[in-house]
Amino acid sequence: MTDATKQEPTPGLGNLATIAKVTSDPTGLDTFARYVWQAKQVVRQWLTCLREQDGPAFAVCEQIEDLALVHSDKVRLIQLKTRDKGSWSAVAMCESGLDALVRSYVNARKAKCHELCSYELWLEGTTAQKADTTSFVRDPTTASNDVRARLVAHGLLRAWVDDFLQRLVIEPGQPTQMYIDKVAMWEMSALWPALSHQEVQHLYERLLSAASAAQTGGAGQPASIKAILAAALPHVSHDLPRPGEPGWPDIEPIHNQTLSRSMLTSLTPPLPGERQHQLLARMANGSATSLMELKMRAAGASTTLIEDAQELRATMEVERQLLLASRDNAESELEELARRVLRMAQATSTRIKLSAVGNPVAAGRPAEAIAADLRARPHDLAQCDRHPLLHQDEELIFGYLGHLSDLCRFDWGLS
Repeated sequence: MTDATKQEPTPGLGNLATIAKVTSDPTGLDTFARYVWQAKQVVRQWLTCLREQDGPAFAVCEQIEDLALVHSDKVRLIQLKTRDKGSWSAVAMCESGLDALVRSYVNARKAKCHELCSYELWLEGTTAQKADTTSFVRDPTTASNDVRARLVAHGLLRAWVDDFLQRLVIEPGQPTQMYIDKVAMWEMSALWPALSHQEVQHLYERLLSAASAAQTGGAGQPASIKAILAAALPHVSHDLPRPGEPGWPDIEPIHNQTLSRSMLTSLTPPLPGERQHQLLARMANGSATSLMELKMRAAGASTTLIEDAQELRATMEVERQLLLASRDNAESELEELARRVLRMAQATSTRIKLSAVGNPVAAGRPAEAIAADLRARPHDLAQCDRHPLLHQDEELIFGYLGHLSDLCRFDWGLS
C-alpha cells in the first residue's frame, strides 16, 4: 500500500454503512432505461463531491431513494421526478413523488436512522401558481389538511406527519429532459474552462457511463471506466473499503451502487480555481443556473459582468413580457431583433477570435472582451432595435442578448 492510500476512515463511511441496512424498493434498478434523466441528475450531483468543505463523500444510486448523498453528518435522500406536461400541484406531488418519500421515511424510521436524513423531492418543470402549492413548496410544514391526509393514506402514521414535513425539501425547476445534457455540459465547461467542447463531451459521457452502471447495481460498467479506476488506485486515497478490509461487509450490499469522491477525482481533471465552489454549491442545493451564466463563466467572464448581465436580462424580461401581451406580431418582431443582435454579436466574437494572436488576454476571456466591445458601441446596439421594441435602449438590448444566450443562440466566443 502506498502512502497515498494510508488514511483515516473516510468521513461519511459510517453513514454509508447505515443506509446500506435500510430496506429499499428495487424497482428503479429494473427500470433504468425509462429514467435516463435521473442518471444525468446523478452525474450533476456526483460532481458536488468535489466540494472540499461540505460536499458529500458518496452518491448512492437506487438505495432507499433514486439518489442518496452521504455526508459525514447527514444523508440527503432525493426522489427525482420527471413530468411530460403541465405543472406540479401539491396534489400531483402527493400522488407522484411524496408517496415514495413516505415509504423511504418509514423504512428509515424502522432502521432508526430517520433523524439522520432529509427527504427531498426534485421536480422537472414548474409548480402550479396556486397559493396552497406555492406555500407548500416554500415551507412544507404549511401543508393543507388534504395533503396531510394523502400522506397518511400512503402509509405515514399521523403522529409522524409533522416530523416528516419538517425534514421534507421540495426543489422544482430542475433541467428538463430536453435540455439537461446542455445544462450538465455547460456546468462542466464552467468547472473546467480549459477543456474544449469535445473534451467536455467525452468527460460527460465517461461520468454518465459510470453513473448508469451504478444505477443498475454495477452491471454494464464499461471496460474503459474500470481500467481508469484500476490505474488510478495506487495514486489516490481510496475511500471505500475493499474485500477483506474492515468495513467491507457493511457496505458490500450497495458497493456497486456507490459513486465516491476518489472515483470522481480519478475520472476528472483537477479543478483550476476557487470560483467553481460557488457553482458546485448551487448544484448541490438543486438550484437552477441559467445557461447564460454557465456560458459566460466558461468563457472567462468575471462575477461582476455576470451579475450585471443578469440584472439587465431581468429588466429586459419585464419589457419583453409587456410587449408580448400588448402586440399581436410581437414574436415575429422580436425574432427580427434577435437576428440583428446575433449578427452583431457573432461579428464581434469573430473579430476578437481573429485578433487573439495579438491579444492573448482577450483570447482567454472572450466573454469579457465581447461584452466590453459591444457596450463600448451603444449607438450600434441601439440601431439593432429599428421598430423600436426595447426603446432603442442599449442596456435592454444587451440584456436581450443574455436572453438569447439562455436559449442556446449565443455562446460568448466559446465555439
